[in-house]
Amino acid sequence: MTKSKGKTKKARGYAKGTVSQKWGFLRRMLEAAKKAGKIPFNPAVNLSPNGGRRARRPASPLEESKTLNQEELTQVLAIAAREAAREAARWVVVLLALMGLAGLRFGEARALQLGDLELDHTNPQNVPTPRIHVRRTERIGILGPPKHGRDRYVSVTPVLAELLRCYLAYLHVAKPGTIWLFPGRGPKSIGKVRDNFERGGHDPALKWCIAERTARKHLKPVLEAANLGRRLSPKSFRHAFCTIALTQGESLRWVSAEMGHRDVMVTQQVYGRWAQPRGLGKLVEWLSTQDIPERSYYGEPEAAARLALYDISLTS
Repeated sequence: MTKSKGKTKKARGYAKGTVSQKWGFLRRMLEAAKKAGKIPFNPAVNLSPNGGRRARRPASPLEESKTLNQEELTQVLAIAAREAAREAARWVVVLLALMGLAGLRFGEARALQLGDLELDHTNPQNVPTPRIHVRRTERIGILGPPKHGRDRYVSVTPVLAELLRCYLAYLHVAKPGTIWLFPGRGPKSIGKVRDNFERGGHDPALKWCIAERTARKHLKPVLEAANLGRRLSPKSFRHAFCTIALTQGESLRWVSAEMGHRDVMVTQQVYGRWAQPRGLGKLVEWLSTQDIPERSYYGEPEAAARLALYDISLTS
């Protein structure tokens, strides 16, 4: 048997995410011991696993096969709406729309509560600007703040706002009294999710949001029915929101804020190939409505007559 050329797991060491997770657990444990009076101070409060430096590797650029364009996103949402009407699972299309049209993460969308929807919000100029307050996420029975610990507001398009209003009207009849946008049955009686749920100290009367496993189970047939020729995940819809917005000319800074990235550098590194020069999206949209010659007519007999339609003279 030939010896493997790759490094062993021990030689490679732990991944950066694993180190950060274990270090965060140790720091929180020591902080809890300090509050309980077991130790006088937390020795890890000002320390970090990399010696105090902020070690950040550049994010990898997104592969085009992992996102959807505008036509593909519309196709999947249409299939989800058709399947939802037939199987009485109306939340499927709403969940996909929240990721594809608002850029929410999978756990953020599932953990939304009815009070997070501000569909009647208006700006200081009294213009309707519906929005969603993203302030929690759910992962294996743990309900916590969004990534990087920062809540945010995301914009709601007119199509998504109308879809949410229709779904809310259905939810008030089908699930009266629920606080969740996607109410679930709660974790199973045993397992890691149940243990995390019980340690969280949540009121059982408030129930729980739909579980990740259940949501993936219902999303899988929709993606298979779309038959896009590649394997997609729920995160592909969040990618689609970003790539479509950038293709349409939105700025990197706006997209970064909507996505909840740490900073605009991450957005540039991952989605930079879809970014457009400032204003190009609006320019392309305007040019598509104009009857502009596709080639130069300079030196041809019909040049003067053709260009005169646009108030252009070759002699001036």
